[in-house]
Amino acid sequence: ELDASDKKKATKLDGKDCEIKLNGVTFKNSTNTISVNGLSITATAETGDGDSNAISISTETDSQAIYDKIKDFLTQYNNVMNEMSSLYNAASSKGYEPLTDDEKAEMSDKEVEQWETKIKDSLLRHDSTLNTLMSTMSTAMSKAFDIGGRSYSLSSFGISTLSYFSAPENEKYSYHIDGDEDDENT
Repeated sequence: ELDASDKKKATKLDGKDCEIKLNGVTFKNSTNTISVNGLSITATAETGDGDSNAISISTETDSQAIYDKIKDFLTQYNNVMNEMSSLYNAASSKGYEPLTDDEKAEMSDKEVEQWETKIKDSLLRHDSTLNTLMSTMSTAMSKAFDIGGRSYSLSSFGISTLSYFSAPENEKYSYHIDGDEDDENT
């Protein structure tokens, strides 16, 4: 417990929200860390008002990280589209009807498995719902967006599909990044 002389020395200060002014815009937070467009700024001391107390912050764009995220997204997109295309374009299972128990008994387990796989692999052959889904995804990826009076699409940034005749089978929807050292096609 404080005695009378200590109580005179003690001063109560009310906490205040952290406040920074960045490019003329004021940001506030109840902690001393403020996040602006993904950039965390931690205020550790008061700087006062005026240009003489201004603090300069410089940032750098991590281009490699952005490139890696785009490449990862395109890889995943390509995998999905290639799989759907493969299922849609599967070979016909004409002449392959489900086996009866008697027919299965006359065949080896491997032969039964191959027979059933042939039927399963063609279940989505020329399926209209699958075709609509592929078309919708392809249209969304090829769409152009107007920004500041200019039109941008993935091809504006060197990201495009191969020509229809040069793309490998079931990879007509796959996107490639121009100059990608890991991609033998570009």
